Amino acid sequence: MLQKKLVQASPDQITMPEDFRRWQDILEVELGGRFNRLFRGPAWSGLPVGKCKDPMEARMNVACISSQAVNKDIVKSGSTATSDIQESAIKDLKSANPKGRFWIKVDGTDIKPALQESKKGEWNGDPDLQDSKLEQLREEYDKRVKLCNDLEKERGRDGLQERIQELVTHFEEDTQFLQKSLQTTVNIYQKKIASTTTSEEKLKELSWEIVELSQLIEQSQQFAQSYDEILSLINPESPLMDTAISRHKVNKDDLRKYTSCLFKKKRQPAASHVLVIMVSDEERNHKPYALPIQYVPYASLKDQWVRDLTRTVKEVMTRLGLSVVGTVTDGEFSSLRTQGESRPLHIWQLIHDARDSVSRMKKGTLKKMLVQIGVDGDGNPVTELQDCIPAGVIGKLHDLQEQDGLSFEDALHHIRKDLVYEGYTYHSWKPHVPENEVDMLRSVVATYRFRARIGELKEGGVDFSSHLYVPEIDPTTGNTHHEREDHNHILKRIAKHTRDGGHADINVRRFDEAYKSNETDLTFHALVGTRKQSVGDAERLLSHAVANLFRSRGYEAEADYVKTVADWHEASDGRGLSQAQRRAANQHMRDYILDQWMPWHRQDGDLSRIDVNRRVEGLCGFSRETVIGITTNIESQEARRRLNDIIGFEEHPRAATTDDVECFFALLHHKTGGQPCTLKEFKCWWRKLVMQFRERMDNNLPFYYWTLNERYTEEAYPSFDVPPENDEVPRLHRLRFRSREDSSIIVAGRTFLPVKNRPTLRQSFHKFAVGLPPVNEDMQQHIQRVLNNP
Repeated sequence: MLQKKLVQASPDQITMPEDFRRWQDILEVELGGRFNRLFRGPAWSGLPVGKCKDPMEARMNVACISSQAVNKDIVKSGSTATSDIQESAIKDLKSANPKGRFWIKVDGTDIKPALQESKKGEWNGDPDLQDSKLEQLREEYDKRVKLCNDLEKERGRDGLQERIQELVTHFEEDTQFLQKSLQTTVNIYQKKIASTTTSEEKLKELSWEIVELSQLIEQSQQFAQSYDEILSLINPESPLMDTAISRHKVNKDDLRKYTSCLFKKKRQPAASHVLVIMVSDEERNHKPYALPIQYVPYASLKDQWVRDLTRTVKEVMTRLGLSVVGTVTDGEFSSLRTQGESRPLHIWQLIHDARDSVSRMKKGTLKKMLVQIGVDGDGNPVTELQDCIPAGVIGKLHDLQEQDGLSFEDALHHIRKDLVYEGYTYHSWKPHVPENEVDMLRSVVATYRFRARIGELKEGGVDFSSHLYVPEIDPTTGNTHHEREDHNHILKRIAKHTRDGGHADINVRRFDEAYKSNETDLTFHALVGTRKQSVGDAERLLSHAVANLFRSRGYEAEADYVKTVADWHEASDGRGLSQAQRRAANQHMRDYILDQWMPWHRQDGDLSRIDVNRRVEGLCGFSRETVIGITTNIESQEARRRLNDIIGFEEHPRAATTDDVECFFALLHHKTGGQPCTLKEFKCWWRKLVMQFRERMDNNLPFYYWTLNERYTEEAYPSFDVPPENDEVPRLHRLRFRSREDSSIIVAGRTFLPVKNRPTLRQSFHKFAVGLPPVNEDMQQHIQRVLNNP
């Protein structure tokens, strides 16, 4: 009754404070004490004290329509439960922000693998990479079911014989498929059972798979034999049509179950992840700026498929008039940041291509590119096999042999030394293996092919001699398209590399001193990496407080490393830094990597002089993906920063992060009770969530959420370069001590120390329970002395 009154009331009927107070009285009568609990909290959050408790200023959305009405709105919205691009949502985004510049953000979440088939025959749980394989399998399944259902309708002997013979052929093919699958599963089971690290759950899963395949093989053979007998009943001499059809009706139900189970084996593997694509505003200065537009269920993905998928998204956005800036993905799709649509994007790809081009060449072929066999009319040396080797190099190699009397190998050694900056030692073709003559030949040819490729691209306006990463002009949009990796994923990976101790100049034992010091907020779980997906733990491990402690104790190498990473992180995630400060932090991180990759870069910054044999793996203890991700993001951010005046606004530091997709996943898991959902459940929630995000895009619908006030406001957000008011210490410089994780605290019943503020369901899914850390050795010795000397 109350909902009906609120819905029927027009805006003209509710205009004065007295009217609101009248409705407030109605609410108090019908809801009792629940009314105060309903309006207490976010109703006047963020307003001045004088406006609190004023119904005219209350920020509260009271749901007044039924779930049936919500479902009708979803149907009318044009959103679908399929994996197609939600074009209607993109149109809403265009109308809400027609002049915006948008990032495509791609990330995945786990789902519960479950191949399902409803009573209506709908399939769920299958990966769908939009390559028509699922449609072909479904078409094959429908034909088998139709053949089984329509067999009894056939009254002609020839037609019935043809259909039964088709079924028998299918059973023979099924047996071959099932036997092959069984052999593969048995082989996997034997390997897993021989491994000591295989979980008991995995062994049970494989065992049941073997049992199911064995039963299906037995059923397939029995059906083949049964229908061979039915086929004999309809011989031309004395066809027993009714008997044959009745025998089929007896088998019909079992045949349907068999067909369903058979195709579940053909549908494997089930989708274990869902890839979600969102579109996010680059400026991020008005409420809500992100919108989910597509999902794709998958079991495994290749980088090229993601590239093709985002190309389709770019085509749709361009057609609808949206400006696409770039794409953000996780680190597993590293090749998106090294190889573009038309050319390499990162200098590592140029090095890789140059080395790969000569790795299989024989010694004789390589020598034909370097050995002089004569000179041309201009006096330039001529080789038997022309390549990109400079004439001066070929001439010098010839003179060293003819004039100085050196052997070819010794002369080649002189050429080899000239490839690096004077005073530095070159790296060998194979790591930690001295170079022989073939390796030196490959190194020389690969180096000059690499330099020639840089020169060729530079003539086309792509300068890899000054930049490690150069974005390309996307053929779909016609504009510069940036490919970046999510910043927080890189930070977590850097923390992992730090704990692994891969940096040769860093003594990781000194982080234990930082953990024991009261000058940092480093906790035990952040130190050992218990929560691998925690950004907060990575920030505590590589914080300014830890860097200051190392500096005060004279650990200069460790202090430089931690401060470089902390400043780089603050440049992309910290509030209150100017554009110049962010640029300086990025440049310092770039120089820190180049100090090991190209030690002479401060004397000669020409990146074409990089030693092609210097492995990217291990630079500063980082993996190849991490080095590529860091340098790509830095170069891309600085390229965008140089266009600030042209575009008209500064890029938001968090614009190219997948935090929007993570928020979508958090909302999804909150809806599903905090547990991984099946694909069927995901489809059920997909349209509803897309509808909610579309409503949030509507500037005419004010929404207020019980969350941080800075995220949802009616006014434009302040620049991220402006420090927040009344905040003397920036977020990344504060010390946040965690008493539960501090092993130096000795209290009675410490083992039962309660967790302060029990987490919500959403928090418990993303923030796992933290156990108590072990007591450090010094404290254990102290306790032992106290016990021994009462």
